[in-house]
Amino acid sequence: MPAVFIKSATQLDQLPEGNKPHIAIVGRSNVGKSTLVNQLTKQTDLARVSAKPGHTQAMNIYEIDKRYYLVDLPGFGFAKTSKVQRADFQDMIADYLRETEQLKMVILIVDASIPPTVLDEEMFGFLESLELPITVVLNKIDKLKANDLKKLIPTMTPIFPNVTFVQHSSVLGKGRGELTDVIERALRHATSSLPPQI
Repeated sequence: MPAVFIKSATQLDQLPEGNKPHIAIVGRSNVGKSTLVNQLTKQTDLARVSAKPGHTQAMNIYEIDKRYYLVDLPGFGFAKTSKVQRADFQDMIADYLRETEQLKMVILIVDASIPPTVLDEEMFGFLESLELPITVVLNKIDKLKANDLKKLIPTMTPIFPNVTFVQHSSVLGKGRGELTDVIERALRHATSSLPPQI
């Protein structure tokens, strides 16, 4: 899918104008958001990948197929930044999720190789309260043993109910097609729910 980096934004008024749909990506710092962007778009260096948590400190906006924007939000949780900066990041994320009318789906990335953290569950609860469509990407499944992989969805379902799950690994090259299909369904639903043109 042709993908272009548009800009980094730190305020809502810096977002692209127009009604083009947004698909947002959220997740804890260092959970693999940038890697997911690169794999999803098949561009190895579109999003900068860093080994240091908290590298993404703004909303990074990518235009996909000239049809929609993929918005990589700052990672929540641990980051080597000041408490003031971390608070600013959280406010930025919350404001974007609450106030962006073009937002059609949120992709919450969770590290499948460890139990979901309190921060993961708090973010999920916040998204639920906004009644936003949610897809949970269970990332880094390459780190799981076969038996644990079989138990993954049944284990996660009570924690993240009523969502679509995508099991993903950039190492194994798994999950891209499924996630692309989920995004396409969200975009079709968004288009079909638009009021008729007069």
